[in-house]
Amino acid sequence: MKKLFAAILSAVMLSFALIALAACKTEEELGSLTDFSRPYTGMYFCEELTLSGEDKLASFEDLSLELGRGGAFTIRYKMRKGGEGSLSGRYEMDTEEERVTFRAKQGVRTMSRTYPVENGCILVEENILGRLLYAKFKPE
Repeated sequence: MKKLFAAILSAVMLSFALIALAACKTEEELGSLTDFSRPYTGMYFCEELTLSGEDKLASFEDLSLELGRGGAFTIRYKMRKGGEGSLSGRYEMDTEEERVTFRAKQGVRTMSRTYPVENGCILVEENILGRLLYAKFKPE
């Protein structure tokens, strides 16, 4: 009786394993190993910050960006003279095109910006009231 029970249990477990394998996506559907492992997630620290060529990084005690595994980002800042804050939203990393797109809600609108990624660093360039803001975020 024990052998019959063990044989039935083995057959059921094998059936579950085959069903699970059949439900798995193919390698093409899963994407590349880089997409799967997401090595770009984690903390990034602002290494460079200029506004119209003038260094502004010294004004900040902390300026960091966190890319989460689930596609969420948070940028945090803390000023040396007081004041701190954060902005959160969603991001999508395109490892083939080497760029990242950030989306964040501001009131009823959703803002979207895409920036290049070079040597693992996220490079931000924005025109703010006719002045060029440049920031370089380097992974930890």
